[in-house]
Formats: sequence, C-alpha cells, structure tokens
Amino acid sequence: MTASELIELANPKALVLEPRSHFDSALVGVSSDGRLVYSEAKILIALQEKDGMSYEEAVDYYQYNTVRALEYAKASVSPIVLVHDSL
Repeated sequence: MTASELIELANPKALVLEPRSHFDSALVGVSSDGRLVYSEAKILIALQEKDGMSYEEAVDYYQYNTVRALEYAKASVSPIVLVHDSL
C-alpha cells in the first residue's frame, strides 16, 4: 500500500509528517483509531538519504524538530512513531 493510500485510510484530521517527500517513505500503517504510524528507523534513514545528514545529525534533527513538535500535537490526531530498540 502506498503512502497516499494509507493517508486516505486515516482520520481526515490525522497529522502527516512534513515534508512528505522525506517522510512518506517512513509511513508503515494506520492505527485502529485512524492515526498514521511511522517507523523511527525509516525516518532517520530518510533524513540521511534526502538531506545528506550523518546518523548523529539525523537523530538530533529528528529529536528537536519532530519529537518536540509532536509533544504539542493533539493526541487523537498525532502520528504514532514506532521505536525499534535493538538488544
């Protein structure tokens, strides 16, 4: 399923991470309550590939510009970001 199709399935008020040209590749699904679901690992890869950031720069950018911004978003429409911890 494409990112556009997943966004169509989501709640019409669901927040979409911007710019879509970067973050659509990190979109992995839609939750049962209509929120978009992204992969943190894929977000970091997109930042590295699209903006030429190092891994550390991508993490810093993501933490400051995405995670902090989502703290202010309404929970019912805020995207879910899957975090995969390695053991």
